[in-house]
Amino acid sequence: MEIQPAMSVEEPIRPPPPVDAWQHAYQAVAPSLESLRLTLKRPPQVNILRVNQIDAARLDVEMTAMLREQLMKVFSLAQPGLLLRYEPELNAFLELLVWRFSIWVDRPTPGSALMNLRYRDERTYSALASAGKVRNGLEGPGLTKFQKLSYCLAMVGGRYGWNRLQNLSAFQRWGDSDRSSWARRAWGFLQKSESMYKVACFFNLIVFLHTGRYRCIVERILKARLVYERPAMNRAVSFEYMNRQLVWHEFSESALIFLLGKANSVCRL
Repeated sequence: MEIQPAMSVEEPIRPPPPVDAWQHAYQAVAPSLESLRLTLKRPPQVNILRVNQIDAARLDVEMTAMLREQLMKVFSLAQPGLLLRYEPELNAFLELLVWRFSIWVDRPTPGSALMNLRYRDERTYSALASAGKVRNGLEGPGLTKFQKLSYCLAMVGGRYGWNRLQNLSAFQRWGDSDRSSWARRAWGFLQKSESMYKVACFFNLIVFLHTGRYRCIVERILKARLVYERPAMNRAVSFEYMNRQLVWHEFSESALIFLLGKANSVCRL
């Protein structure tokens, strides 16, 4: 039995591709390559804990209150009601001291230092990120002199001016004046301005809880963002003192209630 040799099938000769075929192929994948390049060039997104930022603001307020309490103890033997008369000036002076020895010298406030936070100029950081000079997302210089002065005027001067204006309107009873008088119109303008500011603060709080940036309107306008000062450091907050205070408060309150109950029973006898 003879084996027939397999017949070879000749493959058809394919025509060569056109000269500009690679250009069409590149144009087809160019959008995907561009999106990939932008994704790799995009700076890393750093999420700052919202509770750290809120706690930092609260700690700053508590520290200012402690300084005010100590200052009032110093002048406790002076004329009664002297410091209460100048309470807005006292608060502005203490806030100015905190600003002068923290933000003005490129240092974090006491509350921000405990939370491992610092202020950063977000505009400059965006320019660095566009140039590809960002690695971990925590780089960027501090605030400029314009931002520092604007922060002081808004947070310190604005609060002082508003408190003084509110005290003046309450003392002179602008709200009880005639409707056609300038005092009544000024009082109405103050009420509307306060309502609009509270609404703006409410919307800013919603945006802050969603994005984690700019806890107040002033920071959002100035583009002053709080970021971590050191990446490998946890927030340095100890709750030992607060727990001790809570336990002592509850114990003293229970002892006082017990003593009052005993005294009431003795009086009935």
